[in-house]
Amino acid sequence: MVASLFRPPVGARLRSARLAAVCLVMMISEMAVAEQELSFNRDIRPLLSEKCFACHGPDASQRKADLRLDVSDAALESAIVAGQPGESELIARIVSDDPDLRMPPPDSGHSLSLVEIDLLRRWIAAGARYESHWAFLPPVKVAPPEVAADVTHPIDRFVLARLQREGLQPAPPATREQRIRRVTLDLTGLPPTPDEVARFLADSSPQAWETVVDRLLESPRFGEHWARYWLDAARYADTNGYQYDLEREQWVWRDWVIHAFNSNMPFDQFTIEQIAGDLLPNATAQQKLATAFHRNHPITIEGGVIDEEYRTEYVVDRVVTTSTVWMGLTMLCGRCHDHKYDPVTQKEFYRFFAFFNQVPEKGNNGFAPKLQVASPLQIAALARLDDEVASASQQVAQVIESNPDAVRKWAAQIAGDVQNQWRTVVPAERRSAGGADLVVQEDESILATGKNPTTETYEFILPVEHEVHAIQLEALTHPSFVGGGAGRGSNGNFVLSEFELAVSGEHEPDTFQAVRIASAEADYSQAKYHISQSIDGKIDRTGWAVDGNTKQENRTAVFHLANPIKPDGSSRLRIRLHHKFGGSHHIGRLRFSLADRPVNDVPADVAAVAILEPTKRGADQQRRLAEYAITKYGDAQQQAAVARLRDATARRQTIGKTPATMVMQELAKPRTTHVLFRGEYDKPREPVTAGTPAVLPALPAGVPANRLGLARWLVMPDHPLTARVTVNRFWQRLFGTGLVKTVEDFGSQGQWPSHPELLDWLAVDFVESGWNVKGLLKQIVMSDTYGQSSHLTPQLLQRDPDNRLLARGPRLRLDAEVIRDSALLAAGLLSERLGGPSVFPYHPAGLWQEINNRPGYSRTYQQDSGEKLYRRSLYTFWKRTVPPPSMAVFDAPEREFCVVQRSRTNTPLQAFVLLHDPQFVEAARHLGARMVGEGGTTIDQRIQFGFQTCLARQPTSAEREVLTEVVTQRLAHYRSDPAAARELIDVGESPVDPALDPAELAAWTTVARILFNLSEFITKG
Repeated sequence: MVASLFRPPVGARLRSARLAAVCLVMMISEMAVAEQELSFNRDIRPLLSEKCFACHGPDASQRKADLRLDVSDAALESAIVAGQPGESELIARIVSDDPDLRMPPPDSGHSLSLVEIDLLRRWIAAGARYESHWAFLPPVKVAPPEVAADVTHPIDRFVLARLQREGLQPAPPATREQRIRRVTLDLTGLPPTPDEVARFLADSSPQAWETVVDRLLESPRFGEHWARYWLDAARYADTNGYQYDLEREQWVWRDWVIHAFNSNMPFDQFTIEQIAGDLLPNATAQQKLATAFHRNHPITIEGGVIDEEYRTEYVVDRVVTTSTVWMGLTMLCGRCHDHKYDPVTQKEFYRFFAFFNQVPEKGNNGFAPKLQVASPLQIAALARLDDEVASASQQVAQVIESNPDAVRKWAAQIAGDVQNQWRTVVPAERRSAGGADLVVQEDESILATGKNPTTETYEFILPVEHEVHAIQLEALTHPSFVGGGAGRGSNGNFVLSEFELAVSGEHEPDTFQAVRIASAEADYSQAKYHISQSIDGKIDRTGWAVDGNTKQENRTAVFHLANPIKPDGSSRLRIRLHHKFGGSHHIGRLRFSLADRPVNDVPADVAAVAILEPTKRGADQQRRLAEYAITKYGDAQQQAAVARLRDATARRQTIGKTPATMVMQELAKPRTTHVLFRGEYDKPREPVTAGTPAVLPALPAGVPANRLGLARWLVMPDHPLTARVTVNRFWQRLFGTGLVKTVEDFGSQGQWPSHPELLDWLAVDFVESGWNVKGLLKQIVMSDTYGQSSHLTPQLLQRDPDNRLLARGPRLRLDAEVIRDSALLAAGLLSERLGGPSVFPYHPAGLWQEINNRPGYSRTYQQDSGEKLYRRSLYTFWKRTVPPPSMAVFDAPEREFCVVQRSRTNTPLQAFVLLHDPQFVEAARHLGARMVGEGGTTIDQRIQFGFQTCLARQPTSAEREVLTEVVTQRLAHYRSDPAAARELIDVGESPVDPALDPAELAAWTTVARILFNLSEFITKG
């Protein structure tokens, strides 16, 4: 009992005036609020959670007066007299005029309205019955209510029953054009084409709608669209975040997600593989790849950070992401103390934390473990190419075996040419800007030892005794470097930012003039770090790299001079090697050779083999030399065989070039997990073992207490949260709002479901279907509830502004990616290529440097060209500190953390982007060209084509009139001002069709820009 803490008795503190006021409130509220049976979960728990639980809830450390209002026994023992609100301390404190007694306290920022006080009074009068929180109870599949004979779809029966209770009627069906546009946008993230609309309108069969839905669910565009939502939840990005925000390559996992959605992977399997695919028995490479889900978090590389502090942050991130995505719980509150609102203790938080605390990663530069595995979208293509390479290789082998003497002679001739053209030289002077020691070795190579700064520049001075036509640089491995690579970086790699040459003359030996390098080649270049970037004139974070973290091999680069250097008696050659990538990515051991005559046109990789003694060449090296010899000296048939092999191999290498992806892995020796005092990494308290919150089901017997056990626990059929949370999120993506509006919070602070029985029916049915994602979506979009008109009457707006009652169809502004992709599709520009690395479309110049400029680390945005400019927005490079600005304007997240519900705003800047962003202006130009070329010969026909392409409907007469006037005026304007027309249509990289009249194209481009700016274009519904 805590009655002693509540001073004077109840009756003595209630004044008659106050009693009269409360009685009046009760009368008013009973008139305003329809009398209905009160529900603790629906009516009382949210009120107590919002106003009372912070001080009188689950958090023992913050609990006041030792009073709990979240637990029935404790509340009834001390503050509530069931059936007697007038004798209940809870009511007395709430209505007290004494600021020392009133609850909530005046300084808390909370207060109860008169209606809320009446709810509590009525609840107590009815017996103060508590209920377990609805979300923590297993869902029950009740039979859909009987509403009308012609309503058979389960969803419609639940929705109509609620509407009837509210005295409302559902909206009439949307038009067929509206429905196909809505469902195509929802299932593929793109609008329907005019042909698709026409086919649907012409299909009068009863299966017409289902045919459309099935076609869309089978489209590869489905996986691209639905994967995008998952990327938000998985906090996927192409950079590491934090201050330096350097690039990472996780796109192979993104391909895995696309493939999973397109192949309709059951959601329970989808869950298990992403959380614990590496722990499955005989786990495949693809299952291990799936675990990259939990390696998408930001990672710091900042010098001076405390490793364990950031490692702890990464584990906390996984706890928060897992609990949000699969359980809809705000477990982060338990990091520092018991949860204030939900029954999750701090100890339980760290028991959950223990599941993810066994990854062998570091806090600083914590990129390991990694796994190099093919994209699932490429596996079939790779298999075909492997067969092609094998067949071509067999043909070349037959050529070599049938002509052994000739091939041996040709190879010897090439080796002789190569060996005689290079002369190894040791620089007379060697300097390191960073203070490293550059020590000459017995093999005439130079080894960097000692200081190893973040960035570095080496300078070498060589005497010029012969003509110099080319310079060969060898980057050589050494056991003193990480992994035995050739670089001094923490991963054994290097990045040569710039190879710079200069020469001095006889009369001014200390004055150097720059020497132009015509071209460069290397026996190997890392993806996006080609040798050509080392001679592009930019001393920045780009350059030549060699995958030194995964390929610890000697590398050779050759730099061809535009004009040979001629000796004049005292000439000196200065070579500067700039390393500005950062992270000590410097070449650690190197050797120079000079060519004193024109270099034989032999590829660098062949030359590297040719200079070896034949007995020291491996089988693959001997084969490569033989293949090149055949291309140089063989007959036409022999050369054709090698050409086929080269072509097939090149295509295989291109499609098979996948970077190593960060994945999950368990420590060989488990790490002990402790409760952290106040959540601080360096204040461990009691040790804990992995486990789940007591309010939820326990791990099944025999299930290991690791990530695999956790994953299987999440998808148990009777788990109360996972299926509910998942179907609610899918519902939200179709209707704009979930059946539970707070999609990220199913706890006490979350909202009561608008249709609780429907939510549970969908959840149970989802599990019974085998967690069939496409089946769930099909079931929803086949309902009449989904197919309603979205027309909103003033009365319905006032009664149900958020459409929680579902008396109309969904209407909401489209996501950023859908808007951009819709414009590209309408323009005929959208690339249909599936999967692959991220791309760099149009972007404001200098923005990266303006927002995230870290000298020595940051690089400028390098725009792509060609087809890459028009890929789906899903593939746009995502820099956490500078997300794509034209999409950020439309509320795309930064992806710093898990996001399961984007905001939707409506701002003037959005209209500015639609009008002026180069991507939209260029798309408008192409749509304008389509209206001219495909739309017909008359203005009216072309306007009609534009409307059908953008909005899937015919224009009204008023719209035709307005746009006819626009195109007429604009055409006159651009004919009188050709420069203005040219300025408009020249926006964008794609060429302008020379067959089109520039003035006419500019006029129709203006019409297209208007169409893109219509609210209807960027709105579903």
